[in-house]
Amino acid sequence: MRLGLFSIVLLASAGGLRADVVEQGPKDAKPSGLLAGVARADITPPAGIPHLNWGSQTHVEAVGIDPPGMLATAMVVSDGKQMFAMVDIDALSVGGFQDIIPRIASASGIAAAHIRLGATHTHAGPMFQREKGPLNVDPKQYEAMMASYKRLLAERITGAVVEAKGNLRPVHMYGGKGVGSIGANRRMRATASGPAAVGWNPDGYVDQEMVVFRVDDAAGKPVAVLVNYQCHGIVLTYENKLISPDWIGMMRKTVETNFPGALCLFFQGAAGNMGPIEWGTGDATVAHRLGTQLGMEAAAVAGKIETVKREHRFEGYVESTAFAARNRWRVTGPRDATLRFVRTIVQVPSRRYTAAEMQAMEERVAAAEKSLGPARASGDAWKKHQAEARWRRDHDLLTQYKASAKAPPVQVEIQILRIGDMAMVSVPGEPFAEVGAAIKRESPFPLTMFCGYSSGKGGDYIPVASEFPHGGYEVERTPYGTGAAESLIRQAVALFAKLQ
Repeated sequence: MRLGLFSIVLLASAGGLRADVVEQGPKDAKPSGLLAGVARADITPPAGIPHLNWGSQTHVEAVGIDPPGMLATAMVVSDGKQMFAMVDIDALSVGGFQDIIPRIASASGIAAAHIRLGATHTHAGPMFQREKGPLNVDPKQYEAMMASYKRLLAERITGAVVEAKGNLRPVHMYGGKGVGSIGANRRMRATASGPAAVGWNPDGYVDQEMVVFRVDDAAGKPVAVLVNYQCHGIVLTYENKLISPDWIGMMRKTVETNFPGALCLFFQGAAGNMGPIEWGTGDATVAHRLGTQLGMEAAAVAGKIETVKREHRFEGYVESTAFAARNRWRVTGPRDATLRFVRTIVQVPSRRYTAAEMQAMEERVAAAEKSLGPARASGDAWKKHQAEARWRRDHDLLTQYKASAKAPPVQVEIQILRIGDMAMVSVPGEPFAEVGAAIKRESPFPLTMFCGYSSGKGGDYIPVASEFPHGGYEVERTPYGTGAAESLIRQAVALFAKLQ
């Protein structure tokens, strides 16, 4: 018996109206097999702790806290057989946090090799470095405060990972790409009127790609949004007296406002030569404005992500004011949630300085030392402070130059975690944007995050070969030689084959 067109329309209409009162989404998909849990810890220190992140600072102690506060956010993912933890920490770096990882492993039962710590790279957090402090400051009390703060960090970061593991639940996860608008190349070129500097280079290479992953629970409620973008946390600089996550804090808050109940994790990208379009201020509202701007851009990408597979289907017609086709989005299944991991340590060339470079630095140190006397005698506190900062910087660089002659190849740890069609590449230090962009471009996965500032062997600036002739801060201080970045790219790309 054949049904007429009118009967088909009525059947499609009646069945469809019942089915589409609520949109199809993760709740209608089979489990992906992926489990995830998130948790957060407040790591805000008290005012009065040192945050000596800039050699040009005339103060040492913070006088207050920027309202977003300092946070550590943990996410644990598992397929029921293996487990991985990643932690987003408001800090300049995680170079001194390696001993926290065994503690996390012991408390959580997650293998130490499967735990990644990442710094947001804010330059307005707790910090004390003798080489950056005023010459007349007694460092002992501040070093004691920092040791106490590190104990607090160890306790709270460990607690966050354990809590995140306890929050494991079935999830669906996928990502998307967007464009951020707050980043700029910061390697200002030398001119006839001045040397190369950290500033703004409108003609320099910029990677504005933003990669976002969203994690939904089985009912389709977002539980986490992961944002990956490359931009130094240096809106706030030497005039700032607040402990602050810089622009990152307001970025996270903006994303979370748009996804109530979800936690936002930020993974800093290859930001070695990337800074914010506005920087060098003591005004926290500038950091808030830029963070809100990027947060809105990230939220827009997160909102478009489909964490399960859906397809557009024609399902007949319905009579209405217009004779209408029924086109509906139907869930066809979960995304690929394959979990695979590779971790290795590679060797890249170390820096070697020529006789001419060594002599030039010795001359700079001599000139800086010569200027100390007149600056101190001038009675001008700022002039004195600047002269001392210049001498410290050049003196420390000369010490590094001399030690480099015997430096072995630099070891760099590369970690790659595959989650279905997504990958997260992590390395320590501050790779230039070209490094991250090249690895993302060569990745066989549709969505790849490149995360610098991560735990593991290695660290410091990793410039690409084309930047060495231009000199400047990052090139002067890097322990990596010409070709190191390119070697790192090749070796990282080769690792993708082990995740297929």
